[in-house]
Amino acid sequence: MAFNRNEQKAYEKGYRITEQGDVIGLKGEKVGYNKMNGYIGFKMRDSDGKNLGVSAHRLQAYQKFGETIYQTGTVVRHLDGDPKNNSIDNISIGTMRDNILDRPANERLEHALHATSFWRKYDKDEVRKFHEESGSYQKTMDHFGISSKGTLHHILKK
Repeated sequence: MAFNRNEQKAYEKGYRITEQGDVIGLKGEKVGYNKMNGYIGFKMRDSDGKNLGVSAHRLQAYQKFGETIYQTGTVVRHLDGDPKNNSIDNISIGTMRDNILDRPANERLEHALHATSFWRKYDKDEVRKFHEESGSYQKTMDHFGISSKGTLHHILKK
């Protein structure tokens, strides 16, 4: 996965994150907000005046591990599985597999069951046949009550 290096830009601009995981802005104040995905983030402007989104856990990892976080196959991990805990002791790097295994076993199972529930409830052959005949994602989604193009794509391609 390629990242935009916004955390590197934030660090170079003067943003920091404390050992406790608080993001400190350019004026020495705490900044940040809860993102919809459960992580803590903040916004900053780049040298062109463009708004950039930065994730606190990635800034902490950048401060702790430097350029290593940009190596292929490397992800930033919350060791306790809490995306809001950006303390230095809770942030590590590793593989996606390491990251998944950081979650408790029951949570991993629940996540897997939820993810597969979207396509298991549809007869994929029936969905594919209807889609071939209609030639339309929207008609197929409406016919089967599929709410996401991503889910339909997965059914058609997997």
